[in-house]
Amino acid sequence: MESSGQSSTAGGSARKPRGRYAQVASAGIPTVNSKFSIRKDLNQGLDFPYDAVVRSREERRHMEGDDCECCHDYYKAIGPLPSPQRPLWRSPKRRRNARSRSDDDKDKENADDIEQHKHRVSRHRHHWHRAKTPPAYWEIGFPDTQEASEINRRAAAMHEKKLVDIEVEAR
Repeated sequence: MESSGQSSTAGGSARKPRGRYAQVASAGIPTVNSKFSIRKDLNQGLDFPYDAVVRSREERRHMEGDDCECCHDYYKAIGPLPSPQRPLWRSPKRRRNARSRSDDDKDKENADDIEQHKHRVSRHRHHWHRAKTPPAYWEIGFPDTQEASEINRRAAAMHEKKLVDIEVEAR
């Protein structure tokens, strides 16, 4: 019997390592974690995203407000926080350039106001953004080829958006 470095089965074929012991072939695609690193001085000395439970109202005010899938529709329907109304005995100030703004500027301003509303009143608070669920993750059926290509396209777009968000945050 020959003694080679590999173990053999009863059929004489070499065993192929599987699971966490298998060699992962690198496709040469850089990952988000290989491009960026977490600053320990801003993360309580830790080099991984760590969220502790924060129960103090004052500490929670300093955290970022966000929304879940259920709350997203609520903030969209409610819109920005209403501004305090002026007293009735004062005449309102006139806007001179109200008509010159485009619809895109109004939508962007409205989106910024909604974000401020979310940061002020949201119960979903965190230091790190929660990872998004991949598209069609919770669908239990097997997709056909067209659906699979659409899912892969949405996942690639989601990954690109994540990279852009991280690059903006890193600046």
